[in-house]
Amino acid sequence: MPDTAIKIPLTLEERLPYGEEFIVEADWDTFLNILEKGEYPVQYDEGKMLSFMGYGTEEHEALVGEIIRLLGNLLANQSYKVYGSNLALHLPGEGKKYYNADCSIIKGQPEKISIRGEMKAIANPIFLVEVLSKSTHNFDLGQKFQRYKTIPSLQQLLYIDSREQRVISYRKQDMKGTWLIEEFVDSEASVPVLEEGNLIVKDIYKALK
Repeated sequence: MPDTAIKIPLTLEERLPYGEEFIVEADWDTFLNILEKGEYPVQYDEGKMLSFMGYGTEEHEALVGEIIRLLGNLLANQSYKVYGSNLALHLPGEGKKYYNADCSIIKGQPEKISIRGEMKAIANPIFLVEVLSKSTHNFDLGQKFQRYKTIPSLQQLLYIDSREQRVISYRKQDMKGTWLIEEFVDSEASVPVLEEGNLIVKDIYKALK
């Protein structure tokens, strides 16, 4: 549970004793200061700073690198831009929010929203990827998914499990908020991507071989 008495750590060494999940109440400016100067990843959702740190990072990072490469190759001749996890995402609504996906895709020109100074967030991702790990699994498929669904431009969400061979795809069907959910576990299964092509499950996971 969030605790306002906790001193928010700045360095990675100070952060580590709090374990895999660290949620603390913080105002927006305090969060932005940590974002600029801190040594660990943070996100923000309506008055709470969120930090998740897993320890099986080799598998996670290998999958992130592979999916970025595969998507970049698949969409190379189209008007898409593929980004890594440092891209800030703007979520609509009154409360302040700051999220990052493991991979983001934009079609055409990015719509940039000012955060502070030269810091900006992107408001028009069309495709997002999250690689699920032990520490982020419930949050990514729960609260974060609900936030992502509010992005008007978003057409597809892809979740890649780092602990087992499993890919979950959410594709928007209409403007009423209907999403098609598909799960792929077979090595030869074909995962559709934005109606531009497909990825094969075994190709996504070959980075772990």
